[in-house]
Amino acid sequence: MGILNNIRTGVVSSIVTRRWLMRPGMKGLEFSYYVGRVPLLKKLHPWTSGKKNSCTYLPIKVDINQEMGQAVNEIYPPQVVHDFIDKASHIVRMNKCLCRNAQDCENHTHDIGCMFMGRSALGMPPQISKEISKEEAHEHVEKAVADGLVPMAGKVRVDNFAFLIPDRDELLSVCFCCHCCCMMGYYRHAGEQINEMMVPLEGVKITVNPEVCQGCGTCVETCIFDAISIKDGIAVHSDACRACGRCTRYCPNGAVTLSIENAHYKDAMEDRVESYVDWGQGKKKG
Repeated sequence: MGILNNIRTGVVSSIVTRRWLMRPGMKGLEFSYYVGRVPLLKKLHPWTSGKKNSCTYLPIKVDINQEMGQAVNEIYPPQVVHDFIDKASHIVRMNKCLCRNAQDCENHTHDIGCMFMGRSALGMPPQISKEISKEEAHEHVEKAVADGLVPMAGKVRVDNFAFLIPDRDELLSVCFCCHCCCMMGYYRHAGEQINEMMVPLEGVKITVNPEVCQGCGTCVETCIFDAISIKDGIAVHSDACRACGRCTRYCPNGAVTLSIENAHYKDAMEDRVESYVDWGQGKKKG
């Protein structure tokens, strides 16, 4: 087993660290998500099945709803990741973001990589990753948020495939996404299956102020899900919106706001993810 594991990690690390291999590989991965549009396959394919995937964006810019009595320190979606960290049995951090490194991203640092939690995280190739403490993990999250990267957390079945790790429902993924390079945008090709795989944060609401919106299209360019269009000079979000909140951050006119109307959004998301994956010492719920 030791020899086979060394071969596995060596092969994976050799591929993901070479741009000339990663770029066509990512194109192939993007094409594979079109399976979500095929009626007979979309429920069976592990990358598009709602039984094998449940992940959510945790927006870093939220407008406080004073009418609901919300305080600034109460509404901070990335806190969900901190809660996940506190429950984790093992935490592994990638040395670099494989997507940004492959695309040679010029907008964000390559040094903020994904984190993985749970026993299966120990299967990550040691050549490109490192097991870290909870304190280091908390610092990593805040470093990502400070750089404008949006955390996305949950069970992402394709990660098991990409790193050749058997799926035992013990791998929790945390990606720190940018709008220019992240492979999570490939989910837009999955059709209606995206609603089962990538669930917006419970209670999240995005609003465009028509009196402020100039129809400039900046939000359209920053949406990796092609969920925004300009109609009659106003930005309109379609049902494909995953509420990542990038549009609120990049809108030059402050026309887009994101609010959370579920006071128990953290508990709701954590309970949902726990029904898919066990990243702590116990058993997954459900």
